[in-house]
Amino acid sequence: RPVILVGHSYGGLVIKQLCVQAHFSESLHRSDKQIARFLNSVTGIFFYGTPHHGSSSFFTPNGTKLKDASPLLDYVKLLCADAGRLHEYFDALRVNYKWSIAGVGESRPTTFMLDAESQNAVAVSREMIVVEASARYGDFTVELEDHISLCQPESMTSNTYIRLTSFLQSNKVNRRRLPDNLQTVPKMAMSLHSDLLVEVQNIIRTGPAAVALCGMGGIGKTTLAKLVFNELCAEYEYTCFVPSCTNMKNTKEIEDKIYSSIYHLGKQVTQGVEKWKPTDLRQQTLLLVLDDIDNGSHVALLEDIASKNDCANSRYIVTSRDRDILSSLNSLDSYVFDVKLLNPKSSTELFKSYAFPNPTEPSPSLEDWVHKIVAKCDGLPLTLEVIGKYLKKKVSENIWMQCLHALDEAENIMRLDDQLWAKLRVSYDRLGSQEKN
Repeated sequence: RPVILVGHSYGGLVIKQLCVQAHFSESLHRSDKQIARFLNSVTGIFFYGTPHHGSSSFFTPNGTKLKDASPLLDYVKLLCADAGRLHEYFDALRVNYKWSIAGVGESRPTTFMLDAESQNAVAVSREMIVVEASARYGDFTVELEDHISLCQPESMTSNTYIRLTSFLQSNKVNRRRLPDNLQTVPKMAMSLHSDLLVEVQNIIRTGPAAVALCGMGGIGKTTLAKLVFNELCAEYEYTCFVPSCTNMKNTKEIEDKIYSSIYHLGKQVTQGVEKWKPTDLRQQTLLLVLDDIDNGSHVALLEDIASKNDCANSRYIVTSRDRDILSSLNSLDSYVFDVKLLNPKSSTELFKSYAFPNPTEPSPSLEDWVHKIVAKCDGLPLTLEVIGKYLKKKVSENIWMQCLHALDEAENIMRLDDQLWAKLRVSYDRLGSQEKN
């Protein structure tokens, strides 16, 4: 869901620090990835009198100055002292994530009270809390308010309130419609691969032009590529997802597939393969996914398309079992991302989604078998899916025991790919002749 953040005064600095911290926590591969996910959902940020370049006046919301011993004062002073560098980091994120920015600033000085709790409180000074030069950022206006009334609009008819609602509405209107070429993914894919999705998105947005999603068969490379494509395709002028390249006869067939299934701003281009010219995509942002490539001719085709496209902001994603698949690239920087196996918790969730479709739950007698069989699947999504589907509605413990023994035998095979297919045959070999046909 889209997120719009609103920061009042120093709260705007807190928002900026939160965004920067979330970005760096993901970039440094720290464990706290939950907070990093929201960056991809933010569409806009509105600031009420935020001192983007610092402030020398420190106050509470009711108009009294913060006491020198206040822990809050120390925090606010720290934010203001580092406001310049914080703003530089944040503005780079704004460009990267294409956030809309707007805000308002005061034009009148604020009256400070000596002590808000005292009955004898008297005004001691009138100061500009955040000067225009510090508050100005994005789509900015100066209002006839002091800092307190600016940050706390008096009513829904206040100009500062109307500015915010207009900003909210414009962000809603300007959101792009969903592209027509979104890829179909398994129902649990987003929840199971959410951490990997955020990690790959950040690499693509800030890193090299070409990214290879690598790993053994059945690990979820194609599913992850589809998730990434769905998340990013609205940001590019031209998009294309080509599945199963290894099943095509030659690179000419792949190239024809690209030009016959390319989309422009979410709508399919209908001009036909024969009418495309090499210059049609030149300097246009392109997101291209080539799924399951396995040889140098595939890489040469990718490089040829990138050369004709000649756009620094285009991105190219491939999936492959070969970690060195992009090593022959000459004109593009590349990054290899190793797709990870599912952890035990996610493995169990995926297996149960196939073996015990909601709202079904395994009987107590089968719970132990569930954990044993999930462990034998080694976190491989394809194995978990196939075995889970095979055991669906199987209530006999004897069938589960036979399945476990067959998986034990498959583990004795040394090569990982052969081991995978041996495990997949566990379900196939137990089908009846009619089901096999």
